[in-house]
Amino acid sequence: MEDSSRIRKETVHGQPQRTEQILQRSQQLQQPTQYLMLFSIGPVQEFIAQARKTRDLWFGSYVLSEISKKAARELSEVHKAKMIFPYLDQNMTKVELDYLRVANKVQAIVTTDNPRQVALDVKRAVTFKWLDYANKAKKRLGDSIIGPMWERQVKDLIEFFAVWSVLEGKYEDVLKQTEQLMAARKTLRDYRPNEPANRFGDAKSSLDGGRESVLKTGKYASYAGFGIKPKEELDAISLVKRLSRFIGHEREFKSVCDVAFRQFEDEVRKPKNLKMKDKVDSFYRDIREDLKEYLDVSKLAGGKADTYDSRMFYPNRIEEAITELMTEQQASTLLIEKWPEKMTQSITRKLDILYNEIKRRPTSYYALIVGDGDHMGNCLRGMSTVEEHQKFTEQLSRFASQVDSIVTQRYAGQMIYSGGDDVMALLPLHHCLDAAGEIQQEFIHIMKQAVPEGTSLPTFSVGIAIVHMMEPLEESLQLARSIEALAKVRRDSLAIYFQKRSGSEEMKVSLPFGDQPVETINKMKSLYESGYISSGFAYALRQLHAEYMNLQAHKTVLQEGLGELLLQEVRRLIIRKKPAHISTDNMVGEVLPIFAGLQELGEKSHSDSLALLHRLAEQCVIAITLEKVGGTDGTQHTDSAS
Repeated sequence: MEDSSRIRKETVHGQPQRTEQILQRSQQLQQPTQYLMLFSIGPVQEFIAQARKTRDLWFGSYVLSEISKKAARELSEVHKAKMIFPYLDQNMTKVELDYLRVANKVQAIVTTDNPRQVALDVKRAVTFKWLDYANKAKKRLGDSIIGPMWERQVKDLIEFFAVWSVLEGKYEDVLKQTEQLMAARKTLRDYRPNEPANRFGDAKSSLDGGRESVLKTGKYASYAGFGIKPKEELDAISLVKRLSRFIGHEREFKSVCDVAFRQFEDEVRKPKNLKMKDKVDSFYRDIREDLKEYLDVSKLAGGKADTYDSRMFYPNRIEEAITELMTEQQASTLLIEKWPEKMTQSITRKLDILYNEIKRRPTSYYALIVGDGDHMGNCLRGMSTVEEHQKFTEQLSRFASQVDSIVTQRYAGQMIYSGGDDVMALLPLHHCLDAAGEIQQEFIHIMKQAVPEGTSLPTFSVGIAIVHMMEPLEESLQLARSIEALAKVRRDSLAIYFQKRSGSEEMKVSLPFGDQPVETINKMKSLYESGYISSGFAYALRQLHAEYMNLQAHKTVLQEGLGELLLQEVRRLIIRKKPAHISTDNMVGEVLPIFAGLQELGEKSHSDSLALLHRLAEQCVIAITLEKVGGTDGTQHTDSAS
């Protein structure tokens, strides 16, 4: 990338014989030239992760997507750029454009005589887009915030990097050069002078210790309806996210509570459970009657009369729900009288009676899924033409749309983010495995159409963290990302993590998608539900693997025929752990086929057969744990024992 500063340096530093050539080159650069321009917009991970509510988490990723989309539209509509990433079709409807999700990377070919001005225009558009969200939130809060501190924090958020190269020669070489420029640019930081503000004695934000809270003390009644808890301190950025549904984003959004509750709700609504549904409906009608004297109960469950408000089924969520349904005038009176606390106690007593009657209670766990394409950089660098790159990004946009449909429509989850090859979503426990498997299959299907012939197909890795709804979202997200990283060690894998909130033994395993882990775990769940296998069998498999690993370490086991030996050991465990009401032949016929691969791998490598035994043992433990935690086995599970 050449500019006038380089020309000045070459002129000044002792090369008079080249002055005429340099001036000619300068004149050429003033003519419209094709540039490959690359933009990176942030902050990303830390901005998204700073969240207490799931809606905070979603809105953080949504805002970044909308800001990046604004950059793309500025390039496409104002500067008539040929967009490479994201894919923008001129025939897109407004609805399609609204639902388009964009990563924080924007790439385009721009014909201009001043690429720097193009970059400044894009930066201005991005900044104004962010300020539009911030100003709407500020207007809604009125005089309940510290204005100067708000302005300073809002102005200081956006990170914007832009680089460009003249599009000469092979496209793939120019792309590589431009990406190297971006990597170099990101090593530099823009340091702005601090603006005056009160910095001594100010409370720090609960979600971002690097920023001060902009909330005024003694104003909680003004904040209660916005979902701000007593004594919660929030900075300007966190408040913009918290107020998302009050600034034009009132679409239905499932909280972690809603997602976890879905498994219980599905059970209640099964035709065979009509008596259970009658009891649950009766409880729900009673609490609506209790609340309607003070609150607008039509707002429960987002105003849907045929849907339960999940928060009313969890004692630790009831008070928060009641408080959010109060107006500011009600809050100033009812909070003093501690009415929400008294009503919470009353509803909790009725809830205990309900759970004792139906012998079931909803799980407090949900699945946080994070997925990412493997070897995407190598694949992109292999694109030899602009057209190939555009086709690839078009298919990535299609994948993002398909993932949204899989998560929200097929499996009753909540999409947090789907842009490019990155996926983040919340799912009920009983759907998380099927959703992960279907997302992975959809990615492979779409990549077959996106990648040019002769280029190796990217794969997809998924991390599933099974977490408790009361765990801080930021910590849950960090955990999910660490599990995704475990899956990406092998690539093309599914990694699962679970540890009960009571602090029991953690379960962590990485499973190659080639082993069909979703089908295997679902089969094991079905066998557990039918009584063919038990927790004792699952942990006995773990013990069997540990014993043979110890024998191998001391070289006291024959390598030849190890796979067949392991299969016979598993058969012995199946018979030893079988229930009295199931015949031996039936038991072996149902369970043993899952372990047939032990013998096949053992003929090739004893270490492979031991590794497979370990994976199967962990899948068995996870399958049974998912059934127990979800409470779908018909027994009552408390949070501490689930």
